[in-house]
Amino acid sequence: MKRIRILAVLVLTVFLMTGCDALIELPEELKEEEVQKTDLKETKFEGPAEKAKAPKGVKVALVPAQASLSGCIVPCEAIQEVGERYDWDIQMFDGKGTPDEENTAIMNAIAWQADIIITISLDARSVQQGIQAANTAGIPIVSGSNGTDDPNPRLDLEEAGLVDFLYDVGPDYRALGTAMAEWMESHRELSGHVVIYSCPGSYSVEYFEDGLLAGLEQTELSVDSQLQKFTFEQMGDELNRMVIGYVTANPETEFIFLPFDPAAVSVTEALETAGIQDVKVCGVLGNQEMISLIRQGTVASCTAAYDNVYLGYATADQAIRVLNGQKLAAPRGENLPYQIIDIQSLPKEGEAWAPNMNYKERYYELWD
Repeated sequence: MKRIRILAVLVLTVFLMTGCDALIELPEELKEEEVQKTDLKETKFEGPAEKAKAPKGVKVALVPAQASLSGCIVPCEAIQEVGERYDWDIQMFDGKGTPDEENTAIMNAIAWQADIIITISLDARSVQQGIQAANTAGIPIVSGSNGTDDPNPRLDLEEAGLVDFLYDVGPDYRALGTAMAEWMESHRELSGHVVIYSCPGSYSVEYFEDGLLAGLEQTELSVDSQLQKFTFEQMGDELNRMVIGYVTANPETEFIFLPFDPAAVSVTEALETAGIQDVKVCGVLGNQEMISLIRQGTVASCTAAYDNVYLGYATADQAIRVLNGQKLAAPRGENLPYQIIDIQSLPKEGEAWAPNMNYKERYYELWD
């Protein structure tokens, strides 16, 4: 990959020195890389088939866990896009990243007299006050991006005396984890030693790890049986030092898995600065920063991506069915597409990964 980058610089230098306005013949390696960037897997719409007429003029409250995070705000923006088409009155109440603020946001949505409350990345266990208040007020409260409903295991909170959201829309996290294990197996070049960093407290992280570990058991890769745990507060310098310390003590390490891209991006930059090259950093989300580092040929090697815009549309679809009194679509996640993104399957520069299909039109056909 470094050789490719050097070749690219040489080609650009020749172009600038000659002032040519004609097309320059690219070296074969660069041609190959250019082809790889557009090698996106063909996908087809596997969402619901039953129509659900979108109601006009309803009041929709959006409660993201933290509006400053792309994983929270992108689905909300997708729902707002849907709402513009059907004249929905949409108000956002930011959870600001803490259970107290999340409960307050839900209470404010209730006071606003929403017809439905759509939460993104809120843990039901942490917002019991809000859910119970919404139920008492007769306002349906639903969820997206938790991984706590079909095709993931549905939580049984009632057994613990708790209440849950009506539904949750999310990708199949276990299948994503298995796909990551398969990618590691197919991209082994050195020892095949895998270390897994875990940030406990999220069902989506837990289920992804379940799939990853189960998938790795089917390979001949060497996996550190001890998960390396960290907290959100440790992201950045502290986590970076942890990873560098591990790789230094275990120089045979080839694959470093981080459960979300912000952590993977920070670790990648730290490893590059430390001059550690013979590793492959793997993340989850498919955010712009991680994709950019993969494109640059750094130790960032892949990310498990799913389309958060699709997630927003699927969450809106299920909300429409709730408002109409219809049966929810199965699976609840509406077969949200995903893909392991690497140097061979990069989206266009500056764009997030999206499945190769026009799913928005398919949804509008259901709702119009």
